[in-house]
This record gives sequence, structure tokens and C-alpha cells, in this order.
Amino acid sequence: MADKILGTFRIEPDKWESFKALATSNGSTASAVIVQFIDNCLDTKQIPSTYGDHGSLGKVEALIDKRIEESLATSISELRSQLETQLEARLEELRGKLKAR
Repeated sequence: MADKILGTFRIEPDKWESFKALATSNGSTASAVIVQFIDNCLDTKQIPSTYGDHGSLGKVEALIDKRIEESLATSISELRSQLETQLEARLEELRGKLKAR
């Protein structure tokens, strides 16, 4: 495991408690969320601005695109499965008619 340092910062106690509770309610920890935030900043080489920077809009669009792609992939897979089932049933029906002749 790589060496790590303990980072410190100052924040109002009520904000910290609320943040920890929010992280926990999302299945994480405050520390893990902060580390992920830092990793994301380093990956994108950007720090989101709290003053109306629309750089985060690109992230939202990317998430939307990803969800649309996932939804389409699932829909296509489900349609393919339904079509295969219908084709197999029709094929069996036709085979039955051929045997009856």
C-alpha cells in the first residue's frame, strides 16, 4: 500500500456532521467522498467552480449520455430476446404444419 498523509482542513462542526451523514446515507464515508473528489479533479485536471462555471455541465451531459446508452443497450437486448422468442415460436408452428402435411 502506498504511503498516505493525513490531510486536515477547517469546517464548521454542523457542516461536517451533515456531510458525514450525507456520505453515510449514500453508502460511503466522508473521507472516501473527499478522496474521490480529489481523484476526479486530478483526472479531469479541473476543479469545479461554485460560481457558475459550466464545466460541470459537461459531466452532467456525459452522465446523461451514459445512462441513455445503457438504457438503449438494455432495450435492444430485451427486444432481441423477445424477437428470438417470437421467431422460435413461429418456427415451431411452421414445423408443426409441415409435419401435419
